[in-house]
Amino acid sequence: MASDPWVRVEHDDGVAQVVLERPPVNQFDDAFVCMVRDAVLALGPHTRAVVVRSAVPRMFAAGGDIPWMARVSIEEQLEFVRHCQDAYSAFERTPAPTIAAVDGPAMGGGFELALCCDIRVVGESARLGLPEATIGLIAGAGGTQRLVRAVGQGVARDLLLTGRRITGVEAGAMGIASRVVPDGTAAEVALDIARRLADGPAEAIQATKRLAVLAPDVTIEEGLARERAEWEAVRRSAATQEGLEAFAEKRRPDFRGAAQR
Repeated sequence: MASDPWVRVEHDDGVAQVVLERPPVNQFDDAFVCMVRDAVLALGPHTRAVVVRSAVPRMFAAGGDIPWMARVSIEEQLEFVRHCQDAYSAFERTPAPTIAAVDGPAMGGGFELALCCDIRVVGESARLGLPEATIGLIAGAGGTQRLVRAVGQGVARDLLLTGRRITGVEAGAMGIASRVVPDGTAAEVALDIARRLADGPAEAIQATKRLAVLAPDVTIEEGLARERAEWEAVRRSAATQEGLEAFAEKRRPDFRGAAQR
């Protein structure tokens, strides 16, 4: 287990949990967000799936530490925004699939942290919102970009401009939440997903993530070309051969064992 004062990383059989614990509400100042960034960047090739969750009861993350921002210089705040973007982009860039377990409020930067994850597991009563514009700021940790990519212009502009808070159920209906689960079970469900991914064919899963992240930024022709190249690379892997043989032989595949042969 690796840890900073407010962030710890727990490793178990290929699954890394990035655990946030800055009571009372996991507000981000520059030190906290840099701890999150460093935790993700330190994940090694043994990591096959990542869960980010909160250890603060009934809370995911409340976003930026507004009292801290009010007293530091604009230059320090600009550095903070850059660090937020770097930290959240690290979740997209890490090869392993990432899963946000959202039980309780995810406001501002907390919502943006969930948006940068591949899968979002959200409790029914969780509250999500990007209220920055209502206090004179903008959602500067990727919110204006990732929310539009996630749900399209109509829903994104509504939430970004009005700061309206939505429940987990509403987030599911909008396509923001990948899975909506009973309150108090998001971490358990996220870990179950992570374990299943960790037991899967890593090459195929990681290539699929790369292609999905790339898709909004390239033409269909460019995307299809990358898809063919990734398909060939994956097909040549031992794990893929194991998957095909197991399917034909009607047995459970051993992807981890195949990768070690």
